[in-house]
Amino acid sequence: MMGREKLSGRRRLMAGAIAALWLALPVSVLAGEATDRVRDELNRITAIVKDPAQQGPAKEAERKARIKKLILQLFDVQEMARRSLAGHWAKRAEDERKDFAELFGDLFVESYTRLVVDHLGDQRVIYLPESADGGVATVQTKFLSKRDEPSFVDFAMFRRDGIWAAHDVVIDEVSIVKTYRTQFNKIIQTQSYEALVKKMRLKQESEGLGAAPKGSR
Repeated sequence: MMGREKLSGRRRLMAGAIAALWLALPVSVLAGEATDRVRDELNRITAIVKDPAQQGPAKEAERKARIKKLILQLFDVQEMARRSLAGHWAKRAEDERKDFAELFGDLFVESYTRLVVDHLGDQRVIYLPESADGGVATVQTKFLSKRDEPSFVDFAMFRRDGIWAAHDVVIDEVSIVKTYRTQFNKIIQTQSYEALVKKMRLKQESEGLGAAPKGSR
């Protein structure tokens, strides 16, 4: 009987210790859903970038369309557009917001492709501990070149309709949304909102950008 009591007591102590350890673990160790979301999209894009059947000028339009679709699945460009306009967003009518978000999405995809996607073919992506707090999270990654030169890319995430979506990407401590916000605010204050939209459309046209094809595979 005494043996059983001692065993039972030992089990209670062990269970308590395990529970304490579990509760003491940092959120970054326990979290993982947001990282899985980013990893899944980056893996899909990398597969396209490295696919021999998707290479060459003849496949360029199709390749870009497929990559753009995946980028827009991960990023909530309307939320990014709202944050980039900050206080100016509330002053715009609903149709203006919709048009701006679509225009912003085209320009963001071009920048993200140049800064991140174009490096997926020859760099390794290492996923660092994720930090999460309720419905927001930061997915930290390290891109390593062939010479093991690091570049840090962080994805700011939030839950949207039960799915993790990104609302910013921070590359070597430089936030894309904050950079846009500074540029947009300066143009609006020194010129006008209309002047900003005109500049963005000119950029869109000069780069040959357009809305992501629906249903592209």
